[in-house]
Amino acid sequence: MSSSQQQPHSQQPRPGFRPSARLLAVLALLLILLAGVGWLAVRPGHRGGAASAQAGSPRPDEVSAVLQVLDRHAAALLHRDRAAWNADLDTAQAATDYRTAQQAAFEALAGVPLTVWRYTLVAPVTDGGVLQPAAVRLAGRVVVVHVQLHYAFARVDPLPTAKDEWLTAVSRGGGWRLAGDADADQSGGSSWHGPWDFGPLVTRTGPHTLVLAHPEHRAQLATFAAVVEAAIPVVRRVWGSDWNSEVAVLIPNSAAEFQAVTGDSADSSDLAAVAVADSLNPDLSVPGRDAVLGARIVLNPANLSRLDPAGRRLVVQHELTHIATRASTVDAMPDWLIEGFADYVGNLGDQRPAAKIAAELSTEVRAGRVPAQLPSSADFAGGNQRLAQVYEEAWLACRLIADRIGQHGLVSFYRAVAADARQDPAGAAQAALAAMLRTSLPAFTASWRAYLRSELGRA
Repeated sequence: MSSSQQQPHSQQPRPGFRPSARLLAVLALLLILLAGVGWLAVRPGHRGGAASAQAGSPRPDEVSAVLQVLDRHAAALLHRDRAAWNADLDTAQAATDYRTAQQAAFEALAGVPLTVWRYTLVAPVTDGGVLQPAAVRLAGRVVVVHVQLHYAFARVDPLPTAKDEWLTAVSRGGGWRLAGDADADQSGGSSWHGPWDFGPLVTRTGPHTLVLAHPEHRAQLATFAAVVEAAIPVVRRVWGSDWNSEVAVLIPNSAAEFQAVTGDSADSSDLAAVAVADSLNPDLSVPGRDAVLGARIVLNPANLSRLDPAGRRLVVQHELTHIATRASTVDAMPDWLIEGFADYVGNLGDQRPAAKIAAELSTEVRAGRVPAQLPSSADFAGGNQRLAQVYEEAWLACRLIADRIGQHGLVSFYRAVAADARQDPAGAAQAALAAMLRTSLPAFTASWRAYLRSELGRA
């Protein structure tokens, strides 16, 4: 039992106590009076059923009415109709934070080239643990809906990406107004937030990029856009052109924004960039383009600024490779191949010897500490103190494959493992090693260990 709970007091009379008939009559009268007023005296804060009625499960006609509001709200944004956008927002004091945030988002999106912005219903929320507090907060009848926000940037998004939101509407004077997006937070319904929810935006459009940043990073827009633009032809030369190489680049202002736009709550303080993309859309019918939606490169400006040009090139080419290969990549593939291939492309153009590029691993190898096995998936966990060495190990495994069967052969190897991993995750890499390199996994591992000693064992 927790410290906040108490044992109930005994309801048995004390020894020797006998209630009198008069006392029983008085108690009976009090019970009748209390029942007549709905137990208000012993239920402080209860509103006699009004709050329960306001918080009941939504009727289909109410959900339909709220969706009509969302349709109108989306149209107001696309048509840049500020008055219509604001008219959909609840004006009650309890909705001030949400209303202010929505008004700021409208202004932040003024210079962002959008082609799609719409909401589709996933399901109405019927959980009383969500609806009751929302009804009390807003003092009105509420509907909470789980929706998906579909949005698309001009040119870089062939189809819209979809993000989950849990939106609250409240009935006011026969109509519905939007009043919150956080009422379901404690029940697992945390709404996604885009960069426009974190302040004003400035944009830069390049031949293959759309960069979104906040005014604090206006001076870095051209520099970071140039790094991405230079990386695109490198990745295309290696992987091919069967991917959408027009890319949105986001530059957050804070760790909170970085986590929000990437959907990853892990510590991002040591990251310079990350690639994100939605799941594949089988309905995409753009000839020659794989069905990857919502592809974004998210930069950490503080860390990226500290890197030299080679470091920036590695980071951006690595992350861009993940976007290019997203449609082929299968989660069941070995992580040493997924990350090692991205680092292989990332390091293209670096003329330094391998011992300089893989400096951390080189130090270990020269000290006689050669890894016994190829990196496991667990080795790529963010808390691993040898994470730099793990990436270097994976890079050199892919570099060894390319040394043996060429760069085009490495790409074919990656695609073959991806195809087989859908049916045989455990044996896909072994099958590709046997078919394309005429070797086994143990023999390849032994060759890789010797390769590490050869490439890194000298200063």
